[in-house]
Amino acid sequence: MKPRQHGRRRRAHIEGETELNITAFLNLMVVLLPFLLTTAVFSRLAVLAVDVPTPGPNPEAVPTPPPVPPFALALRLEADALVVRAGEETLAPIPRTPDGTYDAGRLTEALAAVKAAHPDHDAVDVYARAETPYAELVAVMDAAAQGPDGNPLFGDVRLGELAP
Repeated sequence: MKPRQHGRRRRAHIEGETELNITAFLNLMVVLLPFLLTTAVFSRLAVLAVDVPTPGPNPEAVPTPPPVPPFALALRLEADALVVRAGEETLAPIPRTPDGTYDAGRLTEALAAVKAAHPDHDAVDVYARAETPYAELVAVMDAAAQGPDGNPLFGDVRLGELAP
């Protein structure tokens, strides 16, 4: 049996049958594939809707009205008082109470008057300094969110920081 096996090996060697070594190729793919995946640009198609005004017969003949700024309500928590700015108007400052806290009752009354004048508006920006105590900030936010009769005033309370 041994001579026969020897003959097969010899015959395979003579006919040119060789083993394919792909180790180097696989090593290249192991390095190249992650590199290509991380550097690939994944494109995304997007459509932008652009409204371009059409030129009229004489653009100078029709005056365009000045843009009306949207109504904005802002509360500033100053060191000595609450300052309410409703649109372009600044209301009278609401001073602190004798015990040193912000007067939530007067703030709620002032905000209820603003809500009566602007019933569709639902947002208030509250600006405070970083050193403002958390309890005072929450009390002002609660006063802005709920009216004296329990009805909601301004449900969208946003926080901001006052510059020092």
